[in-house]
Amino acid sequence: MYHNKRNDAFRYNLNTPIVCYFEVTNINGNSTSSTPVKATLMDISNSGCKIVTPLNLNAASNKLQIILHVQLQEELLKLNGSIRWQLQSTSALYHYGVKFMMNESERRHLIAGLRTLTALRKITVN
Repeated sequence: MYHNKRNDAFRYNLNTPIVCYFEVTNINGNSTSSTPVKATLMDISNSGCKIVTPLNLNAASNKLQIILHVQLQEELLKLNGSIRWQLQSTSALYHYGVKFMMNESERRHLIAGLRTLTALRKITVN
């Protein structure tokens, strides 16, 4: 069946992946705190992103919420999100899809930052 992607957010690929950090804030409805974990931001949109890390979060068995810390240009963004999927690419790396949970003001702010990075040719529309 054909899926019309007209309502899907533009996905931006980073020409050079960005080092970022995330903290797990909630596991299966239970608040928690964790130390920041290093990850690599591979792509991003106004609704989510893909990160890669050596940490296995067992996302298929757990409902996880995170705060993603990412530096776009000079500004450090803290983006709330939930892990939607997990794939293992090698024995040492896991890919995660993150769906952002943000209000409209935060979303507009992120979109403005993505447009700036596009103009600077640091990201490209996929």
